[in-house]
Amino acid sequence: MSVVQQELYGGAITLNLPPKFENISFHFRQLAEDNDAEDASHIQGVSLLNNAELPAWPSEAKIYLLLGQQRIAKFNERQRQQEAQAQDPAFASGSESQVDPRNLVQIMMVVIRLPLQETDIVITFNVPLHIAETSSSKQVAHEGSIEEAEVWFRNLIASLQVRNWGLFGSGN
Repeated sequence: MSVVQQELYGGAITLNLPPKFENISFHFRQLAEDNDAEDASHIQGVSLLNNAELPAWPSEAKIYLLLGQQRIAKFNERQRQQEAQAQDPAFASGSESQVDPRNLVQIMMVVIRLPLQETDIVITFNVPLHIAETSSSKQVAHEGSIEEAEVWFRNLIASLQVRNWGLFGSGN
């Protein structure tokens, strides 16, 4: 997959991303609530990356990598399907797997703790591993590979550089 160096915060931070990620926007919302997340999450592992893996970061930085999976429906689809089942008995006669709109998503997250700057940098990347037949995502998304995604994510993390530490107000 080809990547290009992208500038964030006016070039204070750079990282390599695929060209299709050219416009990065930030949005804040209650993702778990909006996407009907339930107790269907599984954390596969949390590891502390060492400075040999990421030599560009200060030695006091603590860098954690979390890998996990979540079974999740998009935009309350499960609730809408349950309502449809209640209204149409014929719809409810299908098996649970036929009507379950939840997708299996691999979640990769890195948390970079910068104690001198009193800040954390958090990057997440989600890869749909299985898209349910009844999910609205079926029309626009495709299923990915855990192995390819993890290699890509680790390369992204390795390319992340702070070029202006003043971004954090410390001037370091």
